[in-house]
Amino acid sequence: MALDVKYGEIRTQVIDKLMSYKEDMVDILGKLDGAVESLPAHMEGDALDAYIEEYQEIVKRIYVKLNENLEAYAGQLESVCKEFEALDADMQSQLS
Repeated sequence: MALDVKYGEIRTQVIDKLMSYKEDMVDILGKLDGAVESLPAHMEGDALDAYIEEYQEIVKRIYVKLNENLEAYAGQLESVCKEFEALDADMQSQLS
């Protein structure tokens, strides 16, 4: 069975989409930050501190980690594409 790797499609259909979603998530995180930053207008004291801390610890941390992992995953896919491209080019030059 032959190995068929469509580098261009991986880059446009997977990597580019992942990076676009990552950017979308950065925008969403900004909106979430804005909503949480409005809490002091509606509450104060220990409850406010607890809710802000919980947001920072749970929601924001997860979003940041997810974005970092998406970027790393896309980087791994790009690296694999480059490796296979190099192998294909090497085989092509050997056959010529």
